Parts: sequence; C-alpha cells; structure tokens
Amino acid sequence: MSDSSRLVASKAIAIAAGGGGDVVTASVLTAMLRRRFGTDIIALMSFSWDRLIVDPTPGPRSRSDFDGLIHHGLVAEVTESTRLRGPGWSTLPPLVPHLALPLLLMDPTGGAMDLAAQVRSAAQAFNADALIVVDVGGDILAEGHEAGLRSPLADSLALAAAIQSGLSVQLLIAGVGLDGELTPAELRTLLHRQNSTVVTELDADDVSMVADVWDWHPSEANGIFCIAAQGWRGTVETQRGAIISVTDDATVVYAVDASGVAAHSLAADLLDTMSLEQVEQRVRARRGYSDIDTERHRLSAHWEQSTVDSIDGIDRYAHAASFHGVDALTIRRVLELAGALGAGAGDALRDQLRRERPSNMRPPLYLVRHPHMPVDGVHKTGLF
Repeated sequence: MSDSSRLVASKAIAIAAGGGGDVVTASVLTAMLRRRFGTDIIALMSFSWDRLIVDPTPGPRSRSDFDGLIHHGLVAEVTESTRLRGPGWSTLPPLVPHLALPLLLMDPTGGAMDLAAQVRSAAQAFNADALIVVDVGGDILAEGHEAGLRSPLADSLALAAAIQSGLSVQLLIAGVGLDGELTPAELRTLLHRQNSTVVTELDADDVSMVADVWDWHPSEANGIFCIAAQGWRGTVETQRGAIISVTDDATVVYAVDASGVAAHSLAADLLDTMSLEQVEQRVRARRGYSDIDTERHRLSAHWEQSTVDSIDGIDRYAHAASFHGVDALTIRRVLELAGALGAGAGDALRDQLRRERPSNMRPPLYLVRHPHMPVDGVHKTGLF
C-alpha cells in the first residue's frame, strides 16, 4: 500500500459519490481531513437519488425537479427549505441542518461532461482547488463484471466527472463491503490493485453529530458505517435479504488512487458522456442493464407488496432470522418487509416500532438479538 501523503493541504469540495447517504459520511470525514492533513472541506456535492420508498421516480433528480434552490453559476445549492416537485421527497434538504457546510446538487442530465462543468463552477464559486470523492461500500472500484454489483452508475459518474473537471482529485472509501455488493475477495483485490492506504479509523466521537440522522434517513451502508463507529458489531440483514458482517474493518477509511480507479472501472466508459441517457447506454453495454432500469422494473413489478402484515409478523421474521445467525435487520429492511412505502407509511411504522418494540430500535438497526460485542477489542475477519 502507498503512503497516505497523497492527501495534502487544500481547500476542497467533497463529492458524495453515491448520493444522499454518502453526504453524511463525507461530512463526518471533514474534521479528520482538517486535523490530519490540513484539508479544508468548504462545500459538499451530491446527487438527489433516493430509494423508491422515498422518491417514487426512478433515477437521480435534476435541478428542474426542485423549488427553492440557490444558484451559483452552473451549480445549485440545496437549502433546508428546498422542495422536490411532484410525488415523493428528497433526503437532501432535511440533511442541511446536520452538515454545517453548503450542500450542492449534482445534476446528471448532461452526463459526465456537463457534471464536470458544474464541479468547476462550484470550485470557482467556493474558492476550492481540489476534490475529495467519498464512496461508502467500495462499489466505485468495480470493473463491471462482478456478479453482485447492483448500483454502480452514480459512483462511476461522479468519479468520471471529478476526473474530467481538471481539478486535483482524491478518492476516499469508507465502510468497505457495507453495501453488500462486491465480495470481500473482490474488494481485497481491488484495494491492493489500486494502491490503497489506510487513512484513519473512525470512532463514536467522529459520528456523534449525525447519530440522530438515522432516525429517519433510509441509507443502509452509511448508517451501518456510523453505528459501527459507535462500536456495534454483528451480522445485519439489509434490503432484499443481503447479509453484512460488521467487523472492525467497517470503520476503516482508505485513500485510493483516483486516476487508477477511473482508468480501470466503469468510470472509464463514462468520461465523455453528454447525457444521462448516454450514461445508461454505456452502463448497459457493460452490465446488460442500468441501475435506473432496475428501479423501473421494480415499479412495474409492484415490488411494494409486503412479506409481513403486522408487528407480530415482524417479530416472527426477526425470530427466524436470529436462528440463521442474524443479529439485526436494518430498519430499511423492516420497512421493505412491511411494504411501508412513502414518507408517511415509513414514519408511521417507525413510530409504532418505537412505541411497541423500543428495545429493538437502534437506528439504523432493528435488533433481533444481542449483538456480538468486542472481546478484548478484537474482531478480525477483515479484508487484509
């Protein structure tokens, strides 16, 4: 692994590669970057691309989908009062009070080329000279052939735009494997191949300012990353039944060679794209389908039908999961099982669980049995 000195003092914009949840982790990393490297994060950038239970429109949203944005040249700032037009809602505006930094919307309509122009405009407006791309989970490293890869479009497009911007780009990966896409062996290989280095490991103090975000935010990987930093260890069942092992490796943050990743990942196919449709075509050429196709299919297939129909049904499911070695379900998984769609239904079920199953509720997790606690501080089932 290389030396982490590739991170240098700068004024930087942090790009949340995967969207709203990654914004939370990017904001968490700002204090560490300032303390250890003198890097001053002065703004955050993110797509507005939420789960269908939050926003029932497939794919990332554009500037034209919002009211109440503040425009800075080619880029727009999200405020607490910004609102998504039409059905559903965006998780970006409610995050604003938790961030203490300007939050800028990444509009993917014009592909990587236009997105790169937005990044340059943001850098000019906020006097930045570098970019820090933040990915939680590690699927940004994917080369495209990995069987478990489900959602590479946002990460790959964000990295392609960052590279095309012409600014200095650093890539940080946190919570490796917590998105349940690439296997530990694939991640281990890719991290070594891309000259990664451990930058830091986060603890409870680092994530304390965003702890209550998971009372409502649906992001699984970022929520698990934060609760791992608080010390929780165990096995988690996430959406669509994926199983995640939360070990000490979950709190590690890696610096990775951004140019190397861009050259050997799906981002390489997207560098010259000029529309979101072209981005989808390039992803389909490599994968056979795009992330947005998956969302379209789920809507047309009436994916919202529930598996459980009551709190007692959740109890029975959780009890069965515990016998298969599961310590917790994500609350997002519970909402999925119950078919609790939309903000209203999701909030209602969360409130009911808080009242009737308070000992199970540890957002973002719904505990089904006592988690495995560290023995002498050691949990080593890691990548290396």
